[in-house]
Amino acid sequence: MMTPRAGWMRIGRAGLVFVLTLVVLDRAFFAALDWTYRSVERNPELRQKLEGVKNKSAYQWLILGTSRMFEDVHPSFIGQSLGIKAFKEASKGKSLLYNYEFYRLYSEMIGKPRVVIYGLDYFMFGYPSDPGLMRRFGTAGSTAPKPLSLWPPLLMIAHKDANERAVMRILEQLQSRLTSAMGEINPENNVDAMEAYVGDPVSKIVERPAPARFDTVPYSRFPGSEGEYFTKLLRAWQDDGVRVVLVYPPDYIATHRTNFEHDAFIAEVKRLTADCTLCVVLDYGDPLRFPLSTAAYFRDGDYGNSNSHLSKQGVEAFNRVLLPDLKRIAAGYREHSLPARLR
Repeated sequence: MMTPRAGWMRIGRAGLVFVLTLVVLDRAFFAALDWTYRSVERNPELRQKLEGVKNKSAYQWLILGTSRMFEDVHPSFIGQSLGIKAFKEASKGKSLLYNYEFYRLYSEMIGKPRVVIYGLDYFMFGYPSDPGLMRRFGTAGSTAPKPLSLWPPLLMIAHKDANERAVMRILEQLQSRLTSAMGEINPENNVDAMEAYVGDPVSKIVERPAPARFDTVPYSRFPGSEGEYFTKLLRAWQDDGVRVVLVYPPDYIATHRTNFEHDAFIAEVKRLTADCTLCVVLDYGDPLRFPLSTAAYFRDGDYGNSNSHLSKQGVEAFNRVLLPDLKRIAAGYREHSLPARLR
């Protein structure tokens, strides 16, 4: 018959084996996720991409930003309407640090642009650049801890948010590679495709009345995680004599109401750019300037969701407002001489 002491020892050994097995499997999964994340982010080096640009001197404007600029502002419309060739580098995860490093590289390899159009995001001061994208510059390694580190005991749980972002990025890149294998070209990695891209024709919005209660989102306060690179960008643009157009694209009305501190965010941006003599802030997040309630004009957005993008139909409507403003700025208008609605 097993004694109570022997029984407890057996339970203890079983528990120890379980814990050790769990820790080993956790680290194995964590290491595999980090390796996969690194692998899918091994896109062509940015230098190789920029070296392949034809007729570099023809690019007079540069468009920078995140996924909102990817969907909302397009070189194709600028070229057709204004006869100006614009280079666009914009997609999810390309926040302030990424754009700062990209501007430095672009200026070195393509030349200083005459105008920069920079997309403002309500959350931009608190939205860090994707580490995988930063590896394209050859300056950032993995931020993940060593799988053999003793603490924390369960890395998959301790780094839950980072792991979720890695999984989403892996799925996005795998989808991109699958579409490339099927003959579709990803505009993010192809200059010609980016110049031809004019938006997503699909709207995912299901119209609904405003719920009695929904989460509202304060804007990410400066400096946040990467705000210092916004001031570095402003300084670099000033030093280079670049005219800067800071554009806040429209939000779907539900997102606009979610982002209840929109006016405070714009005021903060204007404060930060007060000494930038060549900077203009264009805020289209105003129902009086753009029909924010037209669901077909937006690809996504909802109550409680602080992010929103235009659909292709919305881009066409937006450009009927944006392009005349850009034309005035390109002609040399300064902030104090712009029409009142642009200030």
